[in-house]
Amino acid sequence: MKLRGHDRVLWTALILVLAAVLVVLAVLQYRWSGAVSEAASERLRANLQASVNGFRQELYRDFAGICLALQTESPDAPPATPAQYAERVQSWKRTAVHPALISTVYYWQGVGSDREQLLSLDSATGQFEPGTWPGNLGKLAERMKGASGELAALAGRFRREATEHPGPGGAPPAGQRRGPMPPWFVEQNIPALVYPLFHRGAQDDARIGVDWLIVQLDDQVIREHILPELASRYFSGSDGLDYQVAVVGGGGRFIYSSDGKFGASPALADATEDLFQAPPRSPGRGAGLFLFGARRPDEAGGRERGERFAPIGGLPRLEPIHYTLQDGDWQLLVKHRKGSLDSVVAQLRWRNLAVSFGVLLVLAVTMALFVVVTQRAHRLARLQMEFVAGVSHELRTPLAVIASAADNIADGIVDGRAQLTRYGTVIKAQARQLSRLVEQILLFAAARESRYRYHLRPLRVAEIIDAAIADTADVTRAAGVTIQKQVEEGLPPVMGDLSALSHGVQNLITNAVKYGGEDRWIGIRAQGSAATDSVREIQITVEDHGQGIAAADLERIFEPFYRSASAAAAQIHGTGLGLSLAKSIVEAMGGALEVRSTPGQGSAFTLWLPAADAAGSEAAEDTATPAGSREGS
Repeated sequence: MKLRGHDRVLWTALILVLAAVLVVLAVLQYRWSGAVSEAASERLRANLQASVNGFRQELYRDFAGICLALQTESPDAPPATPAQYAERVQSWKRTAVHPALISTVYYWQGVGSDREQLLSLDSATGQFEPGTWPGNLGKLAERMKGASGELAALAGRFRREATEHPGPGGAPPAGQRRGPMPPWFVEQNIPALVYPLFHRGAQDDARIGVDWLIVQLDDQVIREHILPELASRYFSGSDGLDYQVAVVGGGGRFIYSSDGKFGASPALADATEDLFQAPPRSPGRGAGLFLFGARRPDEAGGRERGERFAPIGGLPRLEPIHYTLQDGDWQLLVKHRKGSLDSVVAQLRWRNLAVSFGVLLVLAVTMALFVVVTQRAHRLARLQMEFVAGVSHELRTPLAVIASAADNIADGIVDGRAQLTRYGTVIKAQARQLSRLVEQILLFAAARESRYRYHLRPLRVAEIIDAAIADTADVTRAAGVTIQKQVEEGLPPVMGDLSALSHGVQNLITNAVKYGGEDRWIGIRAQGSAATDSVREIQITVEDHGQGIAAADLERIFEPFYRSASAAAAQIHGTGLGLSLAKSIVEAMGGALEVRSTPGQGSAFTLWLPAADAAGSEAAEDTATPAGSREGS
């Protein structure tokens, strides 16, 4: 008792230490998951902002590429002729990824003069022809006409400053820039690109005229090709778009949405970005470059925003056209498909916590199992000692009788033939008892080793059935049973072990003999069953007209050692291993064993075996599977 009490103290201390270790690991895991979640959140937001910037810059390049192809290289260079602009448009279309992006090009010359005229590029002839203003450009035309005078005055000021202050070396050579390149303007509602074209008089003539180049874009190409391609390029993962993407215009007007009506509420987006926004004006500089509408206050800071929306890679500047303070720019909205980024990170954290605590739970269960198994091992050791003690007692009793009888015979105490016979009978009986005891121990040891190797090869179905009938011939003959055999012609072979499969069928036949009742009839049928892809299965059915099996017993008849109450009451001998062994054999061959039974009418056991194909025949190998005892029921 003292030793057992000491063991209990040790076990208690060990359990407490293990529990403390688990608690510490859980706390550390929780803190670690928090740090990982913060890092994941920062990484996701940085990647998202990089993707948003890439989307905006790529769209900017698509539009600015048109501007670069059409504009002059210097603000002092005379504007190109309509024919030259027509050629530049055709040249751009020959190399553009989306040549249909340009819908129509207009050249508005002589604005505000008696020679004012609108020319439209004819896609069929490739030449500018006189045209009329389409209805959707009316508001833009009014705004351009009002801005022409202000732009002309601004260009004249730049020219006078360059003439009056030429700097070192005198006037700049021809072609050198005397002022800033005028920006291109984006009318996002049409959409269209607008560019002012300045034409000058002589060197001493300060009058400057303004013409306009209007490039109307195809909104269908933008909506169905350019924006979806950019969304796929910058927001896709291995399973498609990881984010919902939308582009909306002023007043919530939908331009593109990857998921139905996503984008109706910008407040729900993880990231928003204005796709076309001019940098803020510096005080006293460039006032004339912002003629298209009043500018809204810059809340983010002038320098930062100016750098953020500066021209990309030397491309022309694009500035949006605003008619009122309420006019909005195209805005990119992005939201993760699994919810907001915070919810995604939270889900990631909970998943990590679930995995981590799952591992800890497995560790805790393992520790508990270790304790339980150790306790069971102690109990098993005690049982083994008790078993050895019991066996020793069982061995000692017959050995003592045999030794005593042998001593009496050797010492001459036994006298006469009758006494010798009596002593011999006693010795023989005790020796048989010893033999039975040893056999029981050997059978118990053999039952613990339950593995056999099956030798698989193509077998004819008739071969299996004939072997089983031959092995049970003595049993069926003694019971007076009639066997009716039906084998379908042309059945393909099955892959299996002949000895094992015939033994399984033999167990079914023996079972039918025992429970077949007074009808004394057994039917054995073999037929094919077509399955998908022309693969066939073979059915071998053993049927009787006996007492049948109750519904409550059907679920347990394949369990080892199980015998129904009705079988025990009828004093039908058996070990309960036959059906279990037949089922394990068939399943080892890749098949199945099923039963249909009606109490009072009989039972039908069906073996389903896969047909052997040529490839399976050539590649057949020995298969190891638990088999248990090979004795029938």
